[in-house]
Order: sequence, then C-alpha cells, then structure tokens
Amino acid sequence: AYARSIEEGYGVEQQNAVERGRTKVGVDARYSVTEELSVTGSAWRDDSLTDAARRNAVQVQATWRSQATDLRLGIAHFSDRFQDGTTGSSTVLEAGASQRLLDNRLELNASTSIALENTDSIDLPTRHRFGARYALTNAIRLIGSYEIAEGEAIDARTVQGLSLIHISE
Repeated sequence: AYARSIEEGYGVEQQNAVERGRTKVGVDARYSVTEELSVTGSAWRDDSLTDAARRNAVQVQATWRSQATDLRLGIAHFSDRFQDGTTGSSTVLEAGASQRLLDNRLELNASTSIALENTDSIDLPTRHRFGARYALTNAIRLIGSYEIAEGEAIDARTVQGLSLIHISE
C-alpha cells in the first residue's frame, strides 16, 4: 500500500512533473500461484490538488513465464473526472506474449489492449504493439517497436528504435 501527495510547486524540479500537484493512494499485490504462474493486481485513486481531475483505477493481470516464453492476460479499468468536471472511463482486456530465441539474443514481443467498453482515457486506449530486441554483442542491444493506439482521445501510430549500450565491469 502507498500514499503520497506532492504540492504543485514542491522541490527544485527533482519530482516527476506528472506527480506534482497530485495525491495518490493505492495498493499493489502479487501472488505466485506456481513458480511459472503469478497474478498481480493494483488499485489506486489519483486526485489533482489544483483542479477537479480525479482517476480511480483497477488492474489485474495473470502472467505465465517459462525459460523462453512469457504470456500475459489481464483487464484494466480507469474511471476519470477531467479538469473541466466531465467524466469518462476506459475498460480494456490486455494480452501479450514474449518469445526469446537464439540463446536469448533475440526477443520478439506483441501485446494488445482491446476495448470492452469506452476508451475515454488517453492512458488506456485500444492499443496494439509489436517489438523486437537483439543483442549484437554483450554491450550493444538494438530495440525497436511499432504501436497503434486508438481511442476517444487518441489516434496514433508510433515507431521507436534505439541502440542501447550497456557497459559491464
């Protein structure tokens, strides 16, 4: 469980800008059903200290992990009151899979969030994501992804690519 409140002008910008001017109270839990299967859940309330905005959220996810494969299935619901006092909600079914290949040098992943009701929240639209990671060497990894997001507040296509350098001692 956690509770935190950060005034809008607090600190010297060392706090995350999204967290400033907000009070957030919630609980996170994880239960290992077996060594491979676990269930996680989160519930929180996020209130703005500067306007009428508020979010109540619940997420539950089951994850199965093996040496080469991860599978995820869950549901998420956000109920929002926006700055102007209007309300909206989003409920999505979430699923994903990751497969590690070539002695863990290559990882392919795909995930989807499919709307069961509205998609009013910009943070919880219908979304489909495909990604890959490849280790060129122990020090250099290439990462790329493509995402499609559609909802009442968003319609976006995003491509990301990055080479990540890790220096080990």
